[in-house]
Amino acid sequence: MDHNEMGEGNSHQEKISDPEDGHDPIKVNAKPYQIVMLCCFSAALGVGYSAQSAYVTPILAQLGMPLRYLTFVWCSSPIVGLITQPFIGSMSDGCTSKWGRRRPFILAFAIGILLGLLLIGFGRDIGLAILPGKTSVAIALIIIGNGILDYGLDTSQGPARAYLYDVTPEGQEQRAHRICTILMGLANAVGYCICAIDWDELFRRQDGTTPITSVQFVFLISGILSTIAFIVCLFSVHEIPLSKANKQKQLKSQQDVTDDKPSLQNDHDQDVKVITENGEKDNKEKSVSCLRSVYNGFFRLPKELLVLVLINTLSWTGYITFFVIYTDFIGIEIYKGDPTAATNTTEYALYTVGVKTGSWALVGFAIVTGVYALALDVIERYVSARILLLFGYGGVGGLVILMSQITSLPLAVAIGCSVGINFATMFSIPYALVGEYHVYFKNDPRWKDRGFGVDSAILNSCFYVAQLVVAFSVGGIIEAAGSRNAAVLFGGVCYVASGLMSIGITSVPKTECEETESEPKSPKLQMLQKETSI
Repeated sequence: MDHNEMGEGNSHQEKISDPEDGHDPIKVNAKPYQIVMLCCFSAALGVGYSAQSAYVTPILAQLGMPLRYLTFVWCSSPIVGLITQPFIGSMSDGCTSKWGRRRPFILAFAIGILLGLLLIGFGRDIGLAILPGKTSVAIALIIIGNGILDYGLDTSQGPARAYLYDVTPEGQEQRAHRICTILMGLANAVGYCICAIDWDELFRRQDGTTPITSVQFVFLISGILSTIAFIVCLFSVHEIPLSKANKQKQLKSQQDVTDDKPSLQNDHDQDVKVITENGEKDNKEKSVSCLRSVYNGFFRLPKELLVLVLINTLSWTGYITFFVIYTDFIGIEIYKGDPTAATNTTEYALYTVGVKTGSWALVGFAIVTGVYALALDVIERYVSARILLLFGYGGVGGLVILMSQITSLPLAVAIGCSVGINFATMFSIPYALVGEYHVYFKNDPRWKDRGFGVDSAILNSCFYVAQLVVAFSVGGIIEAAGSRNAAVLFGGVCYVASGLMSIGITSVPKTECEETESEPKSPKLQMLQKETSI
């Protein structure tokens, strides 16, 4: 079967991997339309992220939350995530549910994301109803909702990306992650459009009242759209339960033991060449405990993965800094508005217009994300991952630094759009590189026993570290400098640093990654694949 075209063939194919590797016993090669359906998880995340980034900071600022505490709102999720994400990745690798290894976790996070969106959207009104005239309860509900939403959006990427890796044919990881980024960009465009529209004006009755506020509608419709996208993802590809995978490995081992014919032994040697050493040491197979898997995953990082982790952490720090304050920056620094002013004042109106303008600029960011992700499929044929990271991180970082020095609405809008290049790069290339490392270094002792679920969780944990850095530093930077420009400068410097560090990444030769896919399979292996097909 030629895997140069994703999913080519009339049926699914499953691969039985190295018995010593308890993480990936069977790999299902899904069809292209199933890959697209699975990637809808990124659309669900895009809708949630757009509502969160456009509204959470302005909502809390309008409720009168002090500036020095504003960024601390983002602390709870990364603290919990850093503790739980590795264990979730490891548990996902070893989950024995009949529904598969990844989907139970994705379902749980989808429910959490919906709850978080609803709490943020309706928290202010619920809080003011509980304690009229005071905002403390409203602020608490929104912080809780944001923590649940943030944790769900971030942590769900681990099992979702592992799910994608499980069903994507080898050599097609870059393309699959590119689809994720394109769908994320489209979802962001839709989400930011929803945020930018003045729903209060559209829903206003003749008596001046509205049945639902603009904020409530934004988060309600975002919750509905994200739930639909998650449902499409969950029913995209049937996962092979781990129990069935282990049973098939046992059957194969028994066939290897009882088979003493030289011709079949030659076939077996060919199988070993195609899939990895398979069945020679089945009697030594031991399941790696969750705690040990996490320890090995985090504290014994291969050099290639360590470099990616450092780059990702710096890049996420720049990205989060930029987006946490972007709409707030435009409302205050460019429109000269004031979120704490009375609602009937010019200053408050200017701030609101600035936030809406920022949301429309983020629509451009989403479009650039999708377009650049689509273009990457062609660009990567001629440009190395190292150059793409240098341009996507360092080049965009230089523009962000420029924005911090020149306060101009056209410039801020243009640079806000250009950050889509960074996001498309950050959301696809590092994960695809890890997938390529797992193929290229499959016989390397440093990589042999690593699960993609744990390694994907490690990359996601970079986001949590970045959130903590932002939470404990950006508020103080703004307060000390007396301006949001200082925070923008900080984000730009982090971007540039990550771009310069990307020079040190390890690039994998594509021909080596795809070598196993081009090798013929023996009749014995084909028979096993037929027996285990969906």
